[in-house]
Amino acid sequence: MTAANFLRDLIRIEALSGQEQALCDRVIAEWQHLGFDQAYRDDIGNAVGMVKGQEPGPAWLLLTHLDHVHAGDPAQWQHPPYEAVLENGSVHGRGAVDIKGPLAAQTYALAQLLGRGERPLNDVWITAPVQEETGGLGAAHFVTHPPAQMGAVIVGEPSNNQLMLGHRGVARLKVRFTGRAHHASLALNDENPIFALAEFLKRVQAKQFADYPVTGPSSLSATQIFTDSGSDNLTPNTVDVMLSWRYNESDAENRATLAELLAGLPAEGHLEEVWTPANTPGFATSPEHPLAQKVGRYAKRFHAEPGVWKFATDGRYTAREGWPTVGWGPGDQWLAHTTQEAILVEDLDAYSEALSALLLNERASS
Repeated sequence: MTAANFLRDLIRIEALSGQEQALCDRVIAEWQHLGFDQAYRDDIGNAVGMVKGQEPGPAWLLLTHLDHVHAGDPAQWQHPPYEAVLENGSVHGRGAVDIKGPLAAQTYALAQLLGRGERPLNDVWITAPVQEETGGLGAAHFVTHPPAQMGAVIVGEPSNNQLMLGHRGVARLKVRFTGRAHHASLALNDENPIFALAEFLKRVQAKQFADYPVTGPSSLSATQIFTDSGSDNLTPNTVDVMLSWRYNESDAENRATLAELLAGLPAEGHLEEVWTPANTPGFATSPEHPLAQKVGRYAKRFHAEPGVWKFATDGRYTAREGWPTVGWGPGDQWLAHTTQEAILVEDLDAYSEALSALLLNERASS
């Protein structure tokens, strides 16, 4: 078995959020077959494994996840999303990049060591939690029930094998605009909530956020719009807009910004509490941090400089616990969640080789 072959097996198992058990079973079976010292499903359904190291001390944690987003319309795919077609050196299919490719590559970094009769310098724990795509329920459970002391975390989300220093927080919220429905021929635009929505969207478009070290400025995007009108001839009583907020600011600052954007409009919006699935902060690790320097030495063979993710990861939970956290994984992040999702086998193998060398030679603690 190779990382690519393992990946193809994983792609053939659909694992939407909340439906990860079959995939978890396959991952654990592979870890057991490869000779991991531990491989089990925890109380919430996360896949958890461990390879014993040469020396005592804090452990490495390799972190991906089990679930993936829906494949959408299969007709929009060049290859069927769950057939794991291997073509021109790439494995195609839902989850190839996010996140089954990185999971396979992290698995086979450890397999390379064991296959040569070697051990990592420190213990290495590897986990693929459930429900990352819907807020991180599995990771939240794992960090509050850790099987060992974790000295360093490598989040294997796709990064084109570039060292990643963090990402912004993410909040999902709905804003509802209220008016009074009437026959469209009356054109009572002051009572039509769509016009209030239009003013709100102008404010969102014009909003400027401060730049932040490492992660850059926040962003606020409208993603979906719904009305309660069922007719082309009827204006709505209400119109809802869904927003995706990628933020750096504090919760209090975010709530003040929302109030500013809604001022004077017939609308209400609600930000969920922080550390609920709809509102989680991000994390940022300094490029000067010992972990960033350590992983960076191995990532520099692919990219000279580190970067940051635009999207959120379960690294927010490990960083919250005070576990030093960086990102580093194979695959083009811009193919994640798309119908063009695919990953180069050579990128999988190059990452596995580099990660294997890091785990063999580097301690998890600084």
